[in-house]
Amino acid sequence: MAGVLQRDDWRADLASILPDFFTRPGRDPCVPECGPGWAAVVDRCCVRIAAALEPRESFRFESIEQSQGALRIRWGGRLSAASEAAVRTAIDLAEARSLCVCELCGLRGKLFRAEGVLATRCPGHAEGVPARSPGMEQVHLIRVTVKGRLRVVVGARYDFGTDAFVEIDDVRTLGREA
Repeated sequence: MAGVLQRDDWRADLASILPDFFTRPGRDPCVPECGPGWAAVVDRCCVRIAAALEPRESFRFESIEQSQGALRIRWGGRLSAASEAAVRTAIDLAEARSLCVCELCGLRGKLFRAEGVLATRCPGHAEGVPARSPGMEQVHLIRVTVKGRLRVVVGARYDFGTDAFVEIDDVRTLGREA
């Protein structure tokens, strides 16, 4: 999947490659409602989810959209605890990565606020002012699965280079200068 998406038809390409992911019984198919700059983010999320599924498990997207300047993904399915944890991680990573990539063109970007509207944009598409203070960029609360289905919320920083979360030891120190 990675790299096979054409800019113009990326939504249709994904749906044709993974029809079960985008089909919603009794309703119209799920169509990603976000800009073409996030096509690779959604594609990478799909690759991770497909790799996490075991035989006889099912997964489907309920919605994929832009909200408050970030990608927001809702989903459903029948998954084992391990697969569910992997799917949640894939979605958390996609949502975090969307805050580093311009929704319009796919170049590196950050969250901006213009006239009360949040949007993740590259310097060329940016309008307004940065929406996060420098020490708080890429800080997220994520769910981590411990002992099967027990989920705890931890503070983590998203690292764009490794496309991974790094847990923050002491959330109380965030934003403070050393």
